[in-house]
Amino acid sequence: MRSLRRFLTRLLNLATRRAQDERLREEIEEHIALQTEENLRAGLSPIEARRQSMLKFGGAEAMKQDYRAGARTAIDRRFAP
Repeated sequence: MRSLRRFLTRLLNLATRRAQDERLREEIEEHIALQTEENLRAGLSPIEARRQSMLKFGGAEAMKQDYRAGARTAIDRRFAP
């Protein structure tokens, strides 16, 4: 039964991972764009405004990994007995 659960989990992950990654990428870009606009209004140059936004937002790759880990945990709970 565990092997069936593991197989279903992997199949589900494969089917949804691209869509989740794209949604996450779009959301990260939106947050950075909003912060960049705020920085521009504060008087920063476009390059510095974007740079400061990226620094304030933090590591996007680390955030993606945390998101994926959380998604896997939710899926595991869904298939748990």
